[in-house]
Amino acid sequence: MSINMGNDEFILYIRKNFRNCQISNDKLGKAIWHWLHENDSSAEIIERDQPCQWGNSEDITSEFTLPKTAAQFRFSIETLPRLYEFLGNIANG
Repeated sequence: MSINMGNDEFILYIRKNFRNCQISNDKLGKAIWHWLHENDSSAEIIERDQPCQWGNSEDITSEFTLPKTAAQFRFSIETLPRLYEFLGNIANG
């Protein structure tokens, strides 16, 4: 079974749970896609640079808060636990 999720959701998770993470959104996004691509042979990018649901207000979006746009992926739902473990590891440096 596959799931569609995007970098916006993963970066939101990092920003909410690892407030001291000093990795920029573009670097997080690239690292997340690289990890997905390497760890799930079914992973694919289904959309690039899609506007995030929270909009692009400068009050909440920046290089080190929330992204304005994000890539969307399709991958195996079974990959999620390992992906969230990776997110915690990357956010902690």
